Amino acid sequence: MFRCTFSLLFLLCLSCTLSAQAQLLAGRVVAEGSGVPVAFATIGVKGKPVGTTADASGSFSFQAPATVSATDSVIISCIGYRALRLTIAALSKPAAVWPLQPAKQALQEVQVRHRQVTPAIIGRNSKGGTARWSTSIRDVTSVASDERGWEVSTILPIRQSCYLDAFSVYIEQNGFQRIRLRFTLYAVEGGKPTKSLLTNDIQFTIPSQQTGWSSVDLSPYNLHLPKGQTVAVGVQWLQGEKLPEATQAFGGPGAFPSVAHRVAVRNKSEDEWRVLPINVSMYLNVQQYKE
Repeated sequence: MFRCTFSLLFLLCLSCTLSAQAQLLAGRVVAEGSGVPVAFATIGVKGKPVGTTADASGSFSFQAPATVSATDSVIISCIGYRALRLTIAALSKPAAVWPLQPAKQALQEVQVRHRQVTPAIIGRNSKGGTARWSTSIRDVTSVASDERGWEVSTILPIRQSCYLDAFSVYIEQNGFQRIRLRFTLYAVEGGKPTKSLLTNDIQFTIPSQQTGWSSVDLSPYNLHLPKGQTVAVGVQWLQGEKLPEATQAFGGPGAFPSVAHRVAVRNKSEDEWRVLPINVSMYLNVQQYKE
């Protein structure tokens, strides 16, 4: 949720009421051909806040509430693989193993960086603000409290072509022993994130109860953004180890209201994005150049 000093409340995590007819869905995601587990693949019901992420062994389980029908579309995906589309009815198959086909990667061109680059920051690198984004994330099977697959992204216009060196997010609350996040980078159309711009699955961890700036090195991935593009940059929650006596809250600050900046959030990997006028404390370290 987002909170601000004048008592404005934005709900970022929908609570789903489970009825007696709720169905537990489980399975395992592997790479087609090799059978190697696809660690932390996402599983989501299209257009709904229902789903989860697999664990390190590719296994997953989640509750599908009675409001989800047998014909609803489910998408199993992970960066570097072709998404698998099926229905809730198909996913109900006991002890099912779901293979993902590795995506065909074109031979990567050797990209020579522009000779005249200038270090710059894109995004918000201050840590104060009147708004607070947070979620009480628990790794259990209940839809009401399992936030695996939850995402938050800041929407950034790219005014000069640039190479990406690092991404940073400011964490103000952290009641967890260890957190695993996925770095996300999307194209933006119609003001909302659309397709992923990544070909590598970039994950990073945050140590027990660590707060402050947390960064991930992007320089090994040779990421380049052209001038004039708008992107959504952020994180997806993959896994958290609870501390029994901690608040289990996880979040950071943002400036509200923001005229020019937006944050996009969604509860699961295939849920609808919601866009709010908040400038969250996330930024990119880049090397810019003029064309």
